[in-house]
Amino acid sequence: MRKRSIAGLSLAAVVVILGGLSQVPAAKFLVLNTVLPLTETLSVKPLGSDAYWVTGGIGNTGFVIGDTGVIAIDAQTFIPSARKQLAEIAKLTTKPVKVMILTHSDPDHINGLPAFPRGMDIIAQDSAKTEIQAVITDPTANGFPPSDEIRHYLPTRTVKASETTVLDGVPVVLIHTAAAHTDGDLAIYFPTKKLLFAGDLLTPAIGPYPGIHLNKQGSSLGLFASVKAILALDADTYVPGHGEILSKDELRRRLQVAEERREQIKALFDQGKSVAEAKSALNDVPLKGAAARFPTFIETTYQELLAEKAAGDAKK
Repeated sequence: MRKRSIAGLSLAAVVVILGGLSQVPAAKFLVLNTVLPLTETLSVKPLGSDAYWVTGGIGNTGFVIGDTGVIAIDAQTFIPSARKQLAEIAKLTTKPVKVMILTHSDPDHINGLPAFPRGMDIIAQDSAKTEIQAVITDPTANGFPPSDEIRHYLPTRTVKASETTVLDGVPVVLIHTAAAHTDGDLAIYFPTKKLLFAGDLLTPAIGPYPGIHLNKQGSSLGLFASVKAILALDADTYVPGHGEILSKDELRRRLQVAEERREQIKALFDQGKSVAEAKSALNDVPLKGAAARFPTFIETTYQELLAEKAAGDAKK
């Protein structure tokens, strides 16, 4: 993760501070919502044909300019960061943001929603809407509490599996294949632009292996199926949730590496090795940057395999 600084405070340093404040929620959330956004310098990068991706925040976002308005993909982590993005959009068009598509419900993708216009169409997968509703009821349900204003930004339209539509004159395919990073992942494919926004189905910034949120029913096998589905599309450019854009060939390589890693993990599991032994044998390392607080791919895969074994034993 590239370091940025303000008044001598780097983004990496803020992440360390957050770790130290993990037992002081009020202080942690104060830093998250005030100090950390100041370290973010957003950069808007053209992808051709009125499509853009936005880097420099905790995660990537994007937008496409339609006939009468703007279609945004994800909402930034912080309201100040989302306002910066809106200011960048205003440099390119006077058209308002009319549609927001959420790739999933994690706070780094939804907490900036209150910066955007009320009344816009908000599209999400069914499970993501349920998870956002839970956050409205219990602000701590998603890890980092959003602003109270999030209650005005419940998705207005949901997608169960996949569907093809036209949004403000722009053909769009909304794709949900399986529970993957979470159970509410949604990939956004613009066929006329050969462009796909993948959300956290793809996270090259945190390392070579996928990030799985088991607390949101994520699944490594579901993630592999989801990546194969988007690889089958006529897309040239894949925008991940975190990290640099990927080509089709790069995405194929990442999938192959991840599948081979899971096979190695399963082989050790089948030999009766503990998760600690598997981590040692496979030289496991923490995820990069702010994601370092999450379990590694070995740890989540072991939990999946243990659950599968328990389910199998229960049927005997």
